[in-house]
Amino acid sequence: MDFDIRDLLKAMLLCLLIMIGWQYLQQKTRPPAPPDQQPQGPAAPKTPTPSTAAPMVTDEPQQKEIITQPGADWQVRMVAPGEDIVLGDRNQPAGYKSQITINASMAAVERVLLSEYKYKVNDEQTGYPLLESCLDENNRPLGSFQLGRLKLKNRIEVFDLSRGCWQLTRNKQTDATGEQTVAFTAVIEDGQKQPVLQIVKTYRYGQENGGYDLDFDVHLVNMTRRFLELESLEFWGPMGLMREGPRTDRRDVVAGYQVAEGEIDIKRVNLRTLEKDPQKAPIEKPKVGAIKWFGISNKYFAAVVRPYTPNGNQMVDYISDNQVRGRALSIKPGKTGQKLRSTLTVLSRLVREDPIKPSDRAEFNFKIFLGPISTKIFRQHYAGLHYEALLAGRSCAICTFQWLTALVLKLMDGIYAGVRNYGVAIIILVLLMRLLLHPITKKSQMNMMRMQKLQPQMEELRKKYGNNKQELSKRTMELYKEQGMAGNFLLGCLPMILQLPIWVALFTAVDGNVEIRHHGLFPASWHWLTDLAAPDRLIPFSWFGVEEPIEIPLLSGFMGGIDAFNLLPILLTVAMFLQTKFTTQPQMAQANPQVAQQQKMMMYMMPAMMLIFFYAAPSGLNLYIMASTFGGLIEQKFIRKHIKAEQEKAAEVKVAATGKVSDRLGPKKKKPKPQKKFFS
Repeated sequence: MDFDIRDLLKAMLLCLLIMIGWQYLQQKTRPPAPPDQQPQGPAAPKTPTPSTAAPMVTDEPQQKEIITQPGADWQVRMVAPGEDIVLGDRNQPAGYKSQITINASMAAVERVLLSEYKYKVNDEQTGYPLLESCLDENNRPLGSFQLGRLKLKNRIEVFDLSRGCWQLTRNKQTDATGEQTVAFTAVIEDGQKQPVLQIVKTYRYGQENGGYDLDFDVHLVNMTRRFLELESLEFWGPMGLMREGPRTDRRDVVAGYQVAEGEIDIKRVNLRTLEKDPQKAPIEKPKVGAIKWFGISNKYFAAVVRPYTPNGNQMVDYISDNQVRGRALSIKPGKTGQKLRSTLTVLSRLVREDPIKPSDRAEFNFKIFLGPISTKIFRQHYAGLHYEALLAGRSCAICTFQWLTALVLKLMDGIYAGVRNYGVAIIILVLLMRLLLHPITKKSQMNMMRMQKLQPQMEELRKKYGNNKQELSKRTMELYKEQGMAGNFLLGCLPMILQLPIWVALFTAVDGNVEIRHHGLFPASWHWLTDLAAPDRLIPFSWFGVEEPIEIPLLSGFMGGIDAFNLLPILLTVAMFLQTKFTTQPQMAQANPQVAQQQKMMMYMMPAMMLIFFYAAPSGLNLYIMASTFGGLIEQKFIRKHIKAEQEKAAEVKVAATGKVSDRLGPKKKKPKPQKKFFS
């Protein structure tokens, strides 16, 4: 379960318990003395010691290996670096979903920009930086899909293919369908400068699978007249993913294992875990099943590597130990002088059981998904690959009811199709829910007003049986039964109880939904409520040079990091304060000072908790709760006014029916009786 979901559920359950306790307290004849409590706030999380990227963890014990040096028997042929190559285009009219920059020296992807998305909502040009170049522990540049150390069986050399050895052997070519291809070649040669092993890396990018796939092939060509056996080839996966959202860092290394036909078991390790405990770098693998795909993901986007065989879609066996590893890295600083930023990558080792025959080759083929985490895209282009499992852990099926989340999404999408604004769609959704819950809300208000009328009788019971709690409780229940109110003390908070699943379902529907990302109530030029999937960020702290979210001791565990002044949670808090104040029972407070003190504490504690839990929540959720709360206040006012008018009308009818007007109105007055006007 995602940490944001856990925090939200804690807030919902805590608010629910407080509301139930409050309602019970107001109905209880004599509130018990509060038990001695020793509240324990959450311990401040230990700040991990900053460190550089952790070294790669391997399963084998560390052994001293002889690294190839000039003059050794076999070595990698070094070449002069060429110019970088760009595949695709970030400009949407070109028709490509990505712009992929390949570093010629590393023959690796240096940067990927997604042409359909922006990094910030007010960016003028599209191009979301999905992947970036990183730095290793020696501050050397790294790129996505880079090859590292190659080891052959029966050879003592370890060949470094990371950089400086790649020559462009097939310049960028574009066919009639728009597919672009580029190839690089590295050569391992013997002591006589004769080629022994040729390593060919080929990138192909076009419109396959909607334009989200990058094809990547590695061929090892045996240039000798004898068999060659590959022991391992280090393969760096995608890297450089950016953080999305200040509340929690959802950057994960993910791996999907096919444990049965049509069933995927997804394993993941978070970046923070990798930074704190590098020993957890190997991704836990299930007891059965083969690896289907692996990669990295954040809140909205993913880069997923899927190994395959050209002659079919069967599972491959060239991922060593059927396992991948995560690793924390630093993103390479750009030209603007920004500081190093933490990120992650995934590594694997390629192996081959069969030897490579003379003049033959070993093939390793991959399809790499570069794009948004979108159920629509996955179902349309990747049916059967179970990429939807990337969404696992982002919702609580037990507490949110996935069908309810799907229903909320369909309602929002349906309303959005008509109004073309998700903010307006959320407000309309509030009105619909208020209409559906109106009968229950009205009954709740009627019950509350009846309880207020019972306060004089309950006060008499307190005075008479105050020293006998058991008898007092018995007499109180008898009074409730006489008035037809037995068991109704929860009715006052029933509307909120029914709203809780809607809140959590809406949170699940909005938070992490790339379809709603950068959709706001107002246009981007307004700089407020421009992204309903993120906090409203009225005043970003970046305006004052603060780039990283601020962590508040004790509170950050509930509200996450703060990177802006958010106005909407404050408005929500005001609405909750007014609702709490409006629903208190002054008669009971006047009769019992202890209840008055507890009501006063509730009036301030409940809104304060809402502010803490929802400060960094998606603005779409806060907009819904705020609009629903203010709408509830208006609704309660009209309901109470209507109930009061009906009660006055019923009293007039009762007086007229009994004919004993003098008993209720006192001595006759010269003015005509108002009851006669009622029947005239």
